Amino acid sequence: MRIVEKMAARNANARENAPVLIACLGDSVTHGCFEAHVDARGEAYSRCNPDEAYVGQLARKLHGYYPMAAVSVLNAGIDGNNAAGGCARLETDVIRREPDLVIVNYGLNDAWGGIEGLEKYRSNMTEIFSRLQAANMECMLLTPNRMCSYVAHDFPTEGYREIARKAALLQNQGVLDAYVQTARKLAKSMNVAIADANRVWNNLEAAGVDTTAMLANRINHPDAAAHGIFVEQILARMFERSENG
Repeated sequence: MRIVEKMAARNANARENAPVLIACLGDSVTHGCFEAHVDARGEAYSRCNPDEAYVGQLARKLHGYYPMAAVSVLNAGIDGNNAAGGCARLETDVIRREPDLVIVNYGLNDAWGGIEGLEKYRSNMTEIFSRLQAANMECMLLTPNRMCSYVAHDFPTEGYREIARKAALLQNQGVLDAYVQTARKLAKSMNVAIADANRVWNNLEAAGVDTTAMLANRINHPDAAAHGIFVEQILARMFERSENG
């Protein structure tokens, strides 16, 4: 990908080459939300630490590879956001920053719209990629992690258990899979690079791994170690494409 060439050039001669910026557009997973908690008033909230999430991990990896490049990674993730929200704030939160690469990660929240929401999701994702390409910005689809496949026993409230039951249905009945497949097909048709983290998660589940245990909130937020799957897939796609020009 062009982003690799830019990072390498900046690393070799920072005085002669422009700074490099990568933007990550997405939902609570991109934002860096982890475990679910209940406060003294009984209100639920999630612990958020973007530095532990894939955005922070990616920045540290790239700083290690290109220490002189001082690559910046912008966290444009918002808790509860979906592809429609990404469209609405694309100009202000991403395009105006003029990033060299935009990594787009949506699907988890969109899937709550059911199969009937697929066309809206496709339309919004198409608009996001189209506007980025029109602005001459490289873009990459990052497919989401799996949701829970069962209801864990350590939820603090019945409200959390109900959310987990609904999330497990979306996962087990193939609704999330349908959204991911829609995004994959769209990205391929638009020549958008794909970092397919969801494929890795599904392969782990098929191999007998309890992927629900890899979720910090046991519903849809990966723990810090599982965020490494996103980083591995992003880097693999970056460098694979660069070798092929």
